[in-house]
Amino acid sequence: MHSTAPSKSSEVLRSTGELRPIVIVGFVAGILITAGIALAQHGLAAWTLAAISVSVVGVGLYRLRKETLLLRGRATTIATITAWERIEGSDGGYSYSVRYEFLTPDGRMYSGKETTQVELPAKGGLLPVSYRSDDPTKNLPLATFWFFKFTYTGFREWMER
Repeated sequence: MHSTAPSKSSEVLRSTGELRPIVIVGFVAGILITAGIALAQHGLAAWTLAAISVSVVGVGLYRLRKETLLLRGRATTIATITAWERIEGSDGGYSYSVRYEFLTPDGRMYSGKETTQVELPAKGGLLPVSYRSDDPTKNLPLATFWFFKFTYTGFREWMER
């Protein structure tokens, strides 16, 4: 006979989720305290360097988590680019902004957008995309992953069908 009462482990998981705001506040407080000490001990230059470093690490960790979550329970498909723009950067390089659409196996249409330094196909072109099977609104072109690289074995054969 199964009990319908929640187990202690599920209560712990639920409590952990509720504590996230406290963890975030603690993290921010720790950064601010460390920044204050750096400013007092070493001046504005050290504080600025520390702030930039924390920002870069934060962006990197956010992107790594986003990519890792996309790869768990992922599906891959080919999207069609519906909008394409090349933006000239201040350093002389370019960034590319695309919007794309793709169909999931259940016949539903989803869209995505991404801005990247990687040159992507023009409007009407095809783009391999990874998406979460349980939530296709979370998707990303394979060419734009920072921490993972993909081979495109079978892509040419798929295109020739």
